Amino acid sequence: MKKKKFDPKKILEAFLYGILGMIMAVCAVIAACAFNPDLSKSVSFLFEEGVQPEIVQRQAPPAEEVADSEDSAPSEDGEVADAAEGEAAETVVEGEEAETPEGEDAAAKESVQAGAETDENTVEDTQNASKPSNVTKSEGSIVVTKSDSNSPAPVQQDESTESSYKPTVPSGKSKYVELEPEIINIEDEVKANQINNTTSVGDTGDGLTFDADYYPYYQMLNDTDRALYRQIYANTKSLNSAFKPVQQVPMNELQTVLLSVIFDHPELFWLDTTFYQEYDYNGVAIKLQLSYYQSLGDLGAARQEFEAAANNIAGQAAGLASDVEKEIFVHDLLAAKVNYKYGPLDQSAYSAIVGDNTVCAGYSKAFQYIMQKLGIPTYFVAGYAGEMHAWNMVKLGNNFYNVDVTWDDQDPTVYDFFNLSDANNYMHTRMYNSVYLPECSENGNGIF
Repeated sequence: MKKKKFDPKKILEAFLYGILGMIMAVCAVIAACAFNPDLSKSVSFLFEEGVQPEIVQRQAPPAEEVADSEDSAPSEDGEVADAAEGEAAETVVEGEEAETPEGEDAAAKESVQAGAETDENTVEDTQNASKPSNVTKSEGSIVVTKSDSNSPAPVQQDESTESSYKPTVPSGKSKYVELEPEIINIEDEVKANQINNTTSVGDTGDGLTFDADYYPYYQMLNDTDRALYRQIYANTKSLNSAFKPVQQVPMNELQTVLLSVIFDHPELFWLDTTFYQEYDYNGVAIKLQLSYYQSLGDLGAARQEFEAAANNIAGQAAGLASDVEKEIFVHDLLAAKVNYKYGPLDQSAYSAIVGDNTVCAGYSKAFQYIMQKLGIPTYFVAGYAGEMHAWNMVKLGNNFYNVDVTWDDQDPTVYDFFNLSDANNYMHTRMYNSVYLPECSENGNGIF
């Protein structure tokens, strides 16, 4: 018997014919799927089983990138992820319906829905846990001291409901600086008595009254704290920085009163709103030392310059027909003249009205003061918006609205944060006694 000769050429030809046949078969399947979508689903189903998705691990961005993005709007990645999760849930339900026998169909659906509800609750709890408290903070705690049981309850901002309003958020414009006290604990009773005996109460502010329409934080206090409020206000007006409190209260309560004065009175621009000293004996303040901005130089001259500049702006707006027109004028003027820039006075209204350089606290206090001069109740609001931030609340007619001049100061000026309801102002979370300000339930001219 003859032995067959090995022919490499024929083997190569057979191999190539085989590959060509496979290519033609794949092309035929693709063409058939293109003309028949049902066939396409059937084919894809055959390949789905047993195929595991590729897991891609994303590296965390550098710390500086995280810091830059903290005060940005919710990322598009988050929205896409939410949509993808929704589509995945729909696919699971469809799969259960296709593969589950009729008797088990209802049980399968209940299982899927229960799992979805559990996931949603877990996500919501995690998000709420990462948000700051609306009322207190762990160090230098702010204690709310309501005047009576009939006081309004704090406004509850519904953070779980996502608003359809998606404004443009400028990056890096949230630099409100919290009050940081230096507490000097006096343990020696003799020394405490010496401080108490040598420190005057200064100007007690007896007889002062504060209109509820313009000074809401005063109204939130009890009678004891209102006496302290009047004393702090009067001594600051008379430039007396050191005095003995007329009422002995704990440290946290004194801080609340001091913040109330700061939030209600932007005209006290020489008061350093970031620092004060307190001499404390047995948990009670026995001396208060306020800090005034030394960089202002002659405070008398600075006050005259400040009032003249504020009156000039208010005078230009006074002749306009409506409160909304006046509000737009002040909003636009501040956005045009002020540069977002750090400085030694950037937590004061002076830095915006006279100096033209400030941060969110300066914008908000300047807007508050000029609007009050125009007879329009306007409040300072402090809270969280990616980081600590300040904005305003304005009363027009019987309604209240949120206004953030700082975030509207873009190039060109926008009205993305002008007269918003709390629902549309969802990127801002009130803190301290700001949670007790009225609810902003209406949406005004938020979108031009």
